[in-house]
Amino acid sequence: MTPFVVGLNGSPRREGNSATLLGEALQGAEAHGARTARFDLALMNISPCTACDECFSFGECVLEDDMSLLYKALEEADVIIVCSPIYFSGISSYTKLAVDRCQALWARRKVLCVPRRPGHGAIVLCAAQPDARFDNAVSELRAFLLGIGIAPKEVMRVPGAGTRTYVRESEELRASARALGRAMVNLTNPGPWP
Repeated sequence: MTPFVVGLNGSPRREGNSATLLGEALQGAEAHGARTARFDLALMNISPCTACDECFSFGECVLEDDMSLLYKALEEADVIIVCSPIYFSGISSYTKLAVDRCQALWARRKVLCVPRRPGHGAIVLCAAQPDARFDNAVSELRAFLLGIGIAPKEVMRVPGAGTRTYVRESEELRASARALGRAMVNLTNPGPWP
């Protein structure tokens, strides 16, 4: 079975550092035989979670927007790679919107006890400041992955990316992102759904 890798880009910049890193990671996964899907969260129509708790009953969100596409992909994924720029030591607002709306998937796992096939996750974070703090973002994204039934495995931190082309100008960083994509595919051994 071909592994399915889903990439979430939390940057509003289509060709910025975070987007470039995610693109390279997905290329690495594809080169290793995976099928991939990329979601540019800033370009999607995603409303904030309203904390209505309706998802606690059926594991479905009552809001109708682009999250329906994302829910389907996240549930089918063998690997999820979340990439976000660092804003004030945390994830971007676009990433946060999608994470919060995954309360429905959390409800499936933790409230309704609906199983999913084991999957693996990676976190890729990019910051302009050389002394950027990544701990808050890593903690939140690890909790997100665990909450939706994905085991966090890899974290790539890129500090000091002060220009929009910083990653594109570094073959070393791009190669590291491709290696991350390959490594995540190596972790997968998709079996039958429970």
